Amino acid sequence: MKKTFILLAAMCVSLATFADLSTGEPHANVIPRTGNRPVEGDWGMYLGASVTQIMDMIQYNNSYNGKDKGQVYWALPMINLKYYFTDRVEGRMGFQFAAYGEQDKLANGSNKVVASDRVHYTRFLPGIAYHFSMNNPIDVYLGAQIPVGFNVNDNMQKADKNNWTTTRNNMFVIGAGVFLGMQFFVADLPFAIGIEGGYSGQAHFTAGGRTTTVTNGNKQTSVTVAGKTVTGTNVGGHHIDANWGADAGITFTYFFRN
Repeated sequence: MKKTFILLAAMCVSLATFADLSTGEPHANVIPRTGNRPVEGDWGMYLGASVTQIMDMIQYNNSYNGKDKGQVYWALPMINLKYYFTDRVEGRMGFQFAAYGEQDKLANGSNKVVASDRVHYTRFLPGIAYHFSMNNPIDVYLGAQIPVGFNVNDNMQKADKNNWTTTRNNMFVIGAGVFLGMQFFVADLPFAIGIEGGYSGQAHFTAGGRTTTVTNGNKQTSVTVAGKTVTGTNVGGHHIDANWGADAGITFTYFFRN
């Protein structure tokens, strides 16, 4: 993914340089007249199909194995609302959601053993972007954003109503990232197609994985934090880790008229 972001950056710089050297007439700046170049006070919405989401979907589809094993993957594309504070400065609020994992159903004597392992991923991404030359046919921009949200990891194994185990690990996530993109305005309509790539780091805060085990009707609770498990009815802890990664995607933006 790092190579993808570097390639995207090189493409953006090359195209911006080419546009600067072109001698064609500059595009008009006002959406109500031509559909090109949003200006101060305009706003729009874009949907983005991310490379990571597509790769996850392919991975889960390829790992499907057997009639009793079902792979679960459901995700929204990146949804982003954009507002132009000035002709060049754009504020944005993005949203992402995905749910993935697996669910197995296996015969065990006269009972059905049900096992599932799923992750719910939610992100809000407030950010700001700066758009370069207003006269180029290609709109190139650079920005920063703050991903904030949560992950919920659920695992369940159940033999019958008196014997089962569930584990849930809730994580609060916050980070920072940068993105680089370019978009092409389509004809005289308030519509743009573009590509965007970014790199971000995120910190995960968790109170640990809380496990509830019921054996012959007797319940026991434990919490595992950083590999250490504490048992009791009122237990707690905390743990922080971090990760970094790159992503890229295709964007489709509709700009609303004033």
